[in-house]
Amino acid sequence: MCFFFLCLFLPFTYAGTNETVWAAKSSGFIKSSDTISFENYVIKSKILDDTRAQISIMRDQNMLDTAVFNVGELKKYDTIGVTLLGIKGNYSWISLSKLENKDVWQPLEKTRLKWGDIYSIYNYTISIDAFANESINLTISNKTIKKTIVISKDDYSDFEDLRIVVRGINRTGFIELELFTNIFPGIKAEMNTDKDEYFPDEKIHVTVNLMGESIQNIIGMSLTSRSQVSIIPEFFSITGERATSFSSQITQLSANTTLRISANIETRDFFNRPSLITISKDLQITPTVAIIKYVPRDIDDENVSVKLYVYNSELKNNSIHVHDTIPAELTWKELDWDIELGARNSTNLTYLLTPQKPLLYLLPPAMASWNGRSSFSKNAEMTMHMPYISMTKTAVNNKNETDVKIIMKNSGDRPAIVNMMDMKPDSSQLISGKLEWSGKLEAGESSSIEYSLKGNLDTHPSASATYRDIRGVIREVRSNSIEPVKSDSTPSQIENKPITEMEPSDIISFMVVSFIAIGGIISAAFIIIYLYSKMKKR
Repeated sequence: MCFFFLCLFLPFTYAGTNETVWAAKSSGFIKSSDTISFENYVIKSKILDDTRAQISIMRDQNMLDTAVFNVGELKKYDTIGVTLLGIKGNYSWISLSKLENKDVWQPLEKTRLKWGDIYSIYNYTISIDAFANESINLTISNKTIKKTIVISKDDYSDFEDLRIVVRGINRTGFIELELFTNIFPGIKAEMNTDKDEYFPDEKIHVTVNLMGESIQNIIGMSLTSRSQVSIIPEFFSITGERATSFSSQITQLSANTTLRISANIETRDFFNRPSLITISKDLQITPTVAIIKYVPRDIDDENVSVKLYVYNSELKNNSIHVHDTIPAELTWKELDWDIELGARNSTNLTYLLTPQKPLLYLLPPAMASWNGRSSFSKNAEMTMHMPYISMTKTAVNNKNETDVKIIMKNSGDRPAIVNMMDMKPDSSQLISGKLEWSGKLEAGESSSIEYSLKGNLDTHPSASATYRDIRGVIREVRSNSIEPVKSDSTPSQIENKPITEMEPSDIISFMVVSFIAIGGIISAAFIIIYLYSKMKKR
């Protein structure tokens, strides 16, 4: 009776997400002289060609078998399975596995399918071919295969990576389906080094991080490069992991080259299906005499230190000339040094910059020359953060007064405390307003003052201000001055007066000129009409 109930419910239970599969317990890349061990088993391998290897299996130091394996082939020995996963150069990639019940099927969805309808999911189509007494005939197809199966209630059938479970059969013309998939568990990888530029005699430490949401059966990775370098270790293998990291060390670098490192990562799921991803990173290897320019990427100091690091990786002393240029936006200047550097020795050359505006500054490469050869640093970028106060002064003659306005604007990206003082022309009299302003201007903020002087004035001196940033640095700024307009120049700072503000004599002159112009236009019109009528009579 127990056996009956077990058989009754087994199909329903087994048709879920679990399945008995070969789960890897140990794996590795081995040469002919190496072995891989698991429990009381020891495995050796001898490569025959690119697709085959001769593998020997020992248990308790007794030889069980020596057989030729093809890549991807699994052979069973007692309770373990031995698989030749691949051949990488002089290495055989081998795994040892055991049968286990694993949750390898992922639920997709449930649906009701009617006879005569076609149901599509992913790249599959499903339709009911016919109803039998206790089962149905289902037709499943994709782009390459078409198959008709007979399936009963609570039974299932697998079609590639799709599992179809029939949960109900209604002979009036529809069925209840539950669909599962064993989509290959995806994995992501990233490669990291501590920097992107190395000296020829340095060691490169590489780390490859693997990330995934599902446990992988087997993960294998090889680090490669087309350049002649030493990579230790260059092969890695691990089993039953969701995420992990591999680290390696690269030496014997060639000077003045671009080194590309590639990580080839192959994963196998519990159905032994392979998936391969490759990630790469390019690293710069400097010449034997290298120069590197260092500057802070973000700075708000008044003075910025630029450091030139010069390193001689050769096994002899060198006389080196170093040349650098300060760009125009930082006050153009040529800089030169002559230094002596011993074998595998280095030095630092330092100078200061004083940026005047908040900008992204691009510093050009520095150059090191020795024995008829040259090397260059990379460009260096720095972003200067600071307040930047500008002042604009305008004046308008209004009747017998002059109205003056000063606008202060902080176009930087930091706040400032501003103290402004204007100077009025000598002997002029202040009628209203103030000549001073003090306060805080946030980044992008503006403020202004207005005052009036007695009389019509054409000349105004510039206003001055000091402003302090959060680091305590004090800077000065001056506005424009206003000078009398020359005969060959265009007025700019003294504004024209509107007609409503003209003197009476100016208004009379304007009316007379306007009357003469209008009269001339009317007279010309009458003359044209008269001439036209004469011509028409002819």
